[in-house]
Amino acid sequence: MKLRIFIFFLFCLFCTKIHSTIHHIKQDGTGDFTTIQEGINASVDTDTVLVYPGTYYENIDYLEKSLTVASLYMITPEDSLINQTIIDGNQQSRCVKIDECENASIIGFTIQNGSALLEGVSESYEGGGIFIKNTNNTTISFCKIRSNTSYYGGGIFVRNSITILKGNTISGNRAIVAGGGLLSAYVTDSIFQFDEINLNNIFLNYSGTGADIFLAYYNENTNVIIDTFTVLEPDYYFLNFNDAYTFSCLHAKIEQIDQDMFVSPNGNDENDGLSTQNPLQTIALAQTKIKRNDDNPNTLFLASGVYSQTLNNQIFPLNVKHGVIIQGISNEETILDAELEYPIFFQLSRYQPEFSKLILHDLKLMNGAKAENSFCGGITIYQADISLNNVIIENCNGGHGSAIYLSNGYSELRNTTIINNIGGYGMYQSVEFNCPNPIIEISLINTKIQNNFPDDDYCGGGLKFGGHTNIPSDYYAQIVNCEFSGNHNNFFNPQSGLGGSTGLHLNDNMNVDIANCTFSQNTLEYNTGSIISISNSHLNLHNNILYNNYGYSMNIFDGAEVNVYYSLIEGGNTNVNYYGSGNVNWLAGNLDEDPMFDSLGIYPFALLNYSPCIDTGTLDLPAGIELPQFDLAGNPRICGDTVDMGAYEWQGVGIEEPEISQISSLTTHISNYPNPFNPDTTIKLELAESGKIELAIYNIKGQKVKTLLDCTTVPGTYECNWNGKDEMGKSVSSGQYVVKLKLNEKETTSKIMLLK
Repeated sequence: MKLRIFIFFLFCLFCTKIHSTIHHIKQDGTGDFTTIQEGINASVDTDTVLVYPGTYYENIDYLEKSLTVASLYMITPEDSLINQTIIDGNQQSRCVKIDECENASIIGFTIQNGSALLEGVSESYEGGGIFIKNTNNTTISFCKIRSNTSYYGGGIFVRNSITILKGNTISGNRAIVAGGGLLSAYVTDSIFQFDEINLNNIFLNYSGTGADIFLAYYNENTNVIIDTFTVLEPDYYFLNFNDAYTFSCLHAKIEQIDQDMFVSPNGNDENDGLSTQNPLQTIALAQTKIKRNDDNPNTLFLASGVYSQTLNNQIFPLNVKHGVIIQGISNEETILDAELEYPIFFQLSRYQPEFSKLILHDLKLMNGAKAENSFCGGITIYQADISLNNVIIENCNGGHGSAIYLSNGYSELRNTTIINNIGGYGMYQSVEFNCPNPIIEISLINTKIQNNFPDDDYCGGGLKFGGHTNIPSDYYAQIVNCEFSGNHNNFFNPQSGLGGSTGLHLNDNMNVDIANCTFSQNTLEYNTGSIISISNSHLNLHNNILYNNYGYSMNIFDGAEVNVYYSLIEGGNTNVNYYGSGNVNWLAGNLDEDPMFDSLGIYPFALLNYSPCIDTGTLDLPAGIELPQFDLAGNPRICGDTVDMGAYEWQGVGIEEPEISQISSLTTHISNYPNPFNPDTTIKLELAESGKIELAIYNIKGQKVKTLLDCTTVPGTYECNWNGKDEMGKSVSSGQYVVKLKLNEKETTSKIMLLK
């Protein structure tokens, strides 16, 4: 059947080329030319360049000619001829460029090692294997397209062209931004037509968006039917869905696994990844294999170590896998290092009906770099739904957002640190201008925004949140118990004469509650800037400290409404700049004096025992605002019946300690500091009698984790350290543990919390 179809195909082809020339390409010199490009140079429209077996290290350009470039497979349809006739781009440029022509064809080649990532490549970033632009009815037939790279369309890129695909195998290609296998651009008539008789195979490509396929919305009424795809039931990880086309495949290259999987820098991608004893090595392969499960999310466990391309073949940026939790050991032990080459996570998921969900726990993301000028070095997602817990993002270089850039959607950051990033704001989240479903819901709890600086293109600073200019809605953010320190902004508006905002910028219908945050030591290139800039938005400030920053405390623009409660604002209303019709309401309990930071301590923005901010906050907070159990130093957030201003709660150490010591000496007592802790804590024992003791750590299931002491003692005070590891020396997970002391068979217990 296949042979009859092919003979008919050849008959039709040669009928159209009766008056055309065939140029024979042979590397041994017995043909018309020894390189494919020489044959193309000598050709005119409708000619055929017939290529004999060999590896041709070329980057061919059709030169706007309507040609057929074919291997001997065109004459003798044997797969071996495809394998033997290779166009190898040698990572110097893309393999094939076809533009400004009609009815061009390429038949029967292996097309490999093309790259559109290098400077000097025309239409850079697009089409590593084959680049097609402004053509009509270009046909790619019976080719193997593999190991090509670009920003868009690793295997094939099409712009403003109709391209017919017949019997190709597209695999192992990579795109940084979108369409690892193939991509059609967001331009009218950028269309792929998939032959329904000679089916294509598209599998195991990789990209930050649409690992295998990314099709623009102009592929109307297209039936994407594939023989072999990566999986039988793909989601947005593998291809972007829209209402303009349908998808079906007959076979899958891999069967996805609906259970937890394991990855280690020392793993092997030949392993099954189903246990710590047989981990995979690359996160990208694990993402591909693990099955999405929205009802009961699977977890991708990452062992401790550094994950990078240099050390263990990691691929960045990583795609976003729905229904999967990515869990490290701790944010100091499990490190994703993009080596300042590409972003760390990327998903260009605009116009999807579903938000891209990214869940990260106990990880450090470092050294990400923007894929293009506007994107972010750490996490870039359009239509985002992200949840970060115990995550550090540092030393990333980004565009509008240096560490995090989100367009539309949801974000929750807990116990997260955004530090030492360069470019735009540390975190930038807004609604895209033409977004069909605008929504902003942001929650930052116990998060530090520190030392984020500008670069040559972007202004730096802490956070920027914006709703939609033309669509008022409940765009909401809550920022609770967070620290903003050491950030720098260099923006200047020559029309207004005002600088930028180094802490927080709000615009376009945002509604924001900020409670128990500390803003200090943030700097500006221009002192007409501010710590907080707000326009056409509403802001409530409760229990905050804004002190020892450059510039104004706030720049107030048209449509801004700010309510200040129980906050220390340096300079009060005299340090607020009103540029427009906005308003600040100074309500109960506000202060303007030195907060008395413990600048020489471990936590330089903690309060000294004579600070005016102690016990002067309010617990009457807006609906939905709950203070966390612990402050940024790991101490109880509320000490007594009141709360302090700022992100650190004074614990009363140094005043009541002598009395407590006297009482505790009469009884056996356990305490530890810090609590919560990470990575270790000191356990203090006060023993009232002599005898045999055992001191051990138990988990919440009652299982013994570690024995710390087993000895005989006399009355007195003792200290020992627990480093968060079990009897085998393995770090334990975050959570609550019980310290159990047995003294002469009498038990005393105390609960402790490990927070990574």
